[in-house]
Amino acid sequence: MAEDESTPPTAPRVEAEEVKAGARSQPLSDRLRPQHLYRAVGLAFLLALLFRFFDEITQVFLLMYAAAIIAIGLNALRRLIPVQRKWLAAGIGLAVVGGFVAAVAFGAPLLLQQMRDMAGQGPAFTEQIKNMEGWLRENTGMNIKFPPPQKMLAGLSPGGSVMGSAASLLEVLFIPLILFFGALFALATPNDRLLTPLLRIVPDDLRTAWYRIFQLLGERLLGWLKGVGIAMMGVGLLSVLAFWLIGVPNALLLGLFSGLTEFLPLVGPWLGGGAAVGVALMDDPTKGMWTAVAALAIQQIEANLITPWAMSRSAEIHPFVTLFALVLFGSVFGFLGILLALPLVMLVWTVVQVLWVERAIETDGERIANVVKE
Repeated sequence: MAEDESTPPTAPRVEAEEVKAGARSQPLSDRLRPQHLYRAVGLAFLLALLFRFFDEITQVFLLMYAAAIIAIGLNALRRLIPVQRKWLAAGIGLAVVGGFVAAVAFGAPLLLQQMRDMAGQGPAFTEQIKNMEGWLRENTGMNIKFPPPQKMLAGLSPGGSVMGSAASLLEVLFIPLILFFGALFALATPNDRLLTPLLRIVPDDLRTAWYRIFQLLGERLLGWLKGVGIAMMGVGLLSVLAFWLIGVPNALLLGLFSGLTEFLPLVGPWLGGGAAVGVALMDDPTKGMWTAVAALAIQQIEANLITPWAMSRSAEIHPFVTLFALVLFGSVFGFLGILLALPLVMLVWTVVQVLWVERAIETDGERIANVVKE
């Protein structure tokens, strides 16, 4: 079913040259008017509110941004399924809820059993740590003391943010529900009461630039979602298969955990592979060695085959930038900042590219010589 004839036309594709032309369309003297003083006062008031409620506002912004990213991914289905948005959103909601119920009904018993087995290995893990300390003391002479597992986990407990306040299981599950249904609402009606009001508050001479920001950011986030999703599924399936063939206990749970941690750039593969190696070592040192080899091999496959094939070049970010983005956004925003580090880099990158590089200094078309010899 096609869209209603009364639906406003889709905005045309905006190129960088149009953004530059808009920047030169008005002289500077025409843009400096007395009413801008009132806008400056209002902006100062908003900045004061932002400073006073920084933690709360940033956590809500990150949740809204995460929901928007999910909506961008779901919007890709709109190009493949020609139905009205509201019916597509309703169908996706029913399909996801039904799939979740079926997964809980059929897969939960096995996962719960493996989780109980993992929890029961806590005393064995503590004993393994003590044995490792003794081995290091005897063979190296160093008196190394590893912290007990309880303190390791306590150090990972989140603070006072939205994620940190999710103390119970119901509260932890509440946040994904907010993100999912927020994405469905954005998918169902993205223009009338969402993007169009946002563009109305943008000055006319900047509106073309912001159209380009939305379009370019959407393309980059969609390419990133595609690459990350395929990488997570590939690593998860390969990990389950490899751990099962090696004979690692709870291979399904550990493989799924490895796939989920692939969402975290750089550090995620080490978390997933390290957990599997630790469990395998407690069962058999030989299995631990082969599990480490398998985890490294899977990460090489992911880094050199899966991600280059699946990830759009417009969404690729240099590992140097990725590393320090994790540090920066993790320090400022906490756990949510770590999860959304790369999308936040894409947001900043796109805004700077369009509003500064393309619109102001116009160096995007220049050829820049290599600084470092290849």
